[in-house]
Amino acid sequence: MVTAARSDSTHMHVAVIFDSTMGRTRAMAQAICEGARSEGRECELIEAASYQNLEDVCAVAVGSSTRIKKPLPAVREVLSSMTSLSGLAAASFGSYGWSGEAPEIIADILRSKGARIIQDEPLRAKDYPGEEKLDECRALGRRLAKECTH
Repeated sequence: MVTAARSDSTHMHVAVIFDSTMGRTRAMAQAICEGARSEGRECELIEAASYQNLEDVCAVAVGSSTRIKKPLPAVREVLSSMTSLSGLAAASFGSYGWSGEAPEIIADILRSKGARIIQDEPLRAKDYPGEEKLDECRALGRRLAKECTH
């Protein structure tokens, strides 16, 4: 459920929903929130297993490690529970050790639910994200925060 009253964006926040097997995707999620907060926007870091809804959200990023060429089960559950994301600014991200399909799958599902994907390509990190990749995550967070003012 998305309750995004677009007329009053000052009380809305960025949500970063993720699941991580080894802490790599978690590090990316934390960096995305750091970027959003650096723009003065509140950012909620949500582990997929704890997800309930998207209330008062102006932008969302969803991330998962890739396991057996798919997002992790908790992220798949979150995505299947989301209803219409009509026009909501969204992004996908994730880490991988071998193949890295999860972020693209996530983007496709978000797009199919009406979200407006703000990336040309999903953000991916092979193994643990280095400082350059974490900087890309922070930049994504800043971009999501700026989407909240539109």
